[in-house]
Amino acid sequence: MLMQNERLPWILGCLQVLLLALIFGCTTYQDDIASGYSLGEYAIFRDILVMLLIGFGFLMSFLHKYGLGAVGFTLMLTALSMQLNILVELLCRYMNEPSHVEFPHPIHLTTLVDAEFAAATLLISFGAIIGRASPLQLIVMTLMQSFFYALNKVVIVLGAWKAEDVGGTITIHMMGAYFGMGVSRVLGEPKGRSKVNADSSAVSDVMGLIGTTILWVYWPSFVGATETANPATEHLCIMHTVLALLGSTVATFCFSSRWTQGNKFDPVHVANATLAGGVAIGASARLEMTPGGALLLGILAGGLSTFGYAYGTPFCEDYLKMFDTCGVHNLHGLPSVLGGLASAIFVAIDDDAEFLHNDGIPQPVRQILAVLTTIALAVSSGFLTGIAMKFATLGEASFVEEYNDAMWWEGCYMQAMPQDELDLSAKSKASISPIVIVAEEEADA
Repeated sequence: MLMQNERLPWILGCLQVLLLALIFGCTTYQDDIASGYSLGEYAIFRDILVMLLIGFGFLMSFLHKYGLGAVGFTLMLTALSMQLNILVELLCRYMNEPSHVEFPHPIHLTTLVDAEFAAATLLISFGAIIGRASPLQLIVMTLMQSFFYALNKVVIVLGAWKAEDVGGTITIHMMGAYFGMGVSRVLGEPKGRSKVNADSSAVSDVMGLIGTTILWVYWPSFVGATETANPATEHLCIMHTVLALLGSTVATFCFSSRWTQGNKFDPVHVANATLAGGVAIGASARLEMTPGGALLLGILAGGLSTFGYAYGTPFCEDYLKMFDTCGVHNLHGLPSVLGGLASAIFVAIDDDAEFLHNDGIPQPVRQILAVLTTIALAVSSGFLTGIAMKFATLGEASFVEEYNDAMWWEGCYMQAMPQDELDLSAKSKASISPIVIVAEEEADA
């Protein structure tokens, strides 16, 4: 048994007890608990939870030997991240505006929706390294990203810059994608024969597309989640998101056929880039951008995302040594940059919107600053987190096979790589990575 498997229940249990104590001490309910509550808020909360647990989980189940890890670890990380965010975001709000925070602090359903946003950011980062990190490493990533996400969102993007980002293009998608890429860079290249486990199958590709359709259906709820109290802007968010998704879907099929051998459709493109419109629209969704503007942004996002899968992924692997399992840079990174830059244009067009901040620094400049600082913080904090993840398993005597449920899940149907195909030589004493290193000599034989 791996040493980290023996430590995991103790670490996870102690962490849960600590969170329990902190939530007991730091949170409460407001006196009039029903004040401001509506069934619409619960519907939004439920829709986003379906996106997280089923949509993201099934989308990442395209790895033919890692379906349990995709769906199961999605559930674990979501539950852990939401609890952490209740506390960490409260801390960051206190750092930003101490006079507006009291202890114990009243929480309500919108607090849980904010926690879902944090979990979505974590799951995006998880997609970049899925199959390559152990459960213990994923817990380390959850702890560290929860803080950096809340810091970026509360203190920097919405606090210092007062940027417009109703649907999380910058604070969620951009932060999650580039944080994950930073972690991936530290973890390095997948080794040896484990690479074959990263392939998909006919069944796993269909499971991934099921996740795509679920995300597609519920995405408008995600973008308009904070606008339930304002029917006008909520309506704009929903309309613009649907139009952007329509545009990115058709664009994906168009460009996928153009850039795939034999002019066929690549299931990886279709499962991911069709959602790019929802990513890009978030920063501009409640602005007066016209139906055509939303559709155009979706088309551009779908084309850019498909281009990323066709040409960007090989470039990142060959030249930047960033190995992105799910292609989160193509689905969440590139479209979020497009959406963030486009928002600088749309806020200039709709400059009289009451929720914008044109005093002092012009709102378009605020949008650009939010994009630049988010990318910088995400990559640097992701790199730091990757180092911590490797350090967390320092001294491991064994390695585990990548992209294989059998390393972490029990089942009579599990099949791990035969022991004689693993390199358990002196390399095991020198490495600090918990990832299985398959004998390169065996792989070359």
